[in-house]
Amino acid sequence: MGKIAKKIFDFIEIHLASFIFLVLIFSVVIQVFSRYVLDRPLPRLFELSIYSFVWVIYLGASFAKRYRKHIRFDILYRKFPRKFQLIIDMFFDILTNVVFILILIPSVEYTIWNYRIKSSALRIPWTYLLMCFPIFLVLIIIHNSALIYDYIRELLGKKVPEKEEVLPWQ
Repeated sequence: MGKIAKKIFDFIEIHLASFIFLVLIFSVVIQVFSRYVLDRPLPRLFELSIYSFVWVIYLGASFAKRYRKHIRFDILYRKFPRKFQLIIDMFFDILTNVVFILILIPSVEYTIWNYRIKSSALRIPWTYLLMCFPIFLVLIIIHNSALIYDYIRELLGKKVPEKEEVLPWQ
C-alpha cells in the first residue's frame, strides 16, 4: 500500500474513528450524569451517542478488514491446505465486493436523497448521519481488492509481505 493511501486510510479508520469514539464516550458520560444526577435528560446527547456509535462501528469494521482481524469460525478452515484457504478467502472477498459494488450507487443515492430529512433532536440532515455506510462500502471494496491481489500473488508462488498492524501510537 502506498504511503499516501496508508495515510488516508489511517486518517479515516484510526484518527476520525478515534475522535468519533471520544465524542461517543463524552456524550454518554454527560448524558448519564444529566439524566441520573441532574434528572434532566438531554435528547441531543442521546442522539449524538447513537449516531457516533454507528459511525464507529462502520469505520472499525473497515479497519478490521484491512488487517484481516474479523472474527471467523475457522475450525475446519485451519485444517485445509494454504492454497485452498486462499481460494476460500478469495471467493468470499470477490463475492463481498460484487454485492458491495451493486449496493454502492443505491446507497449513495439514498444518502443524498435523505438530505431534506433532519434528525429529531440535533436537526442535522440525515445525509451526514448515513454517510458512514457508503464510506464503509468503498473502504471494504478497496481493502478486499488489495487482499484479492495478495491472494493471487501467493497462489502464483510470489512472496507476499505480511500485513503488519503498525498503529501511529506504537
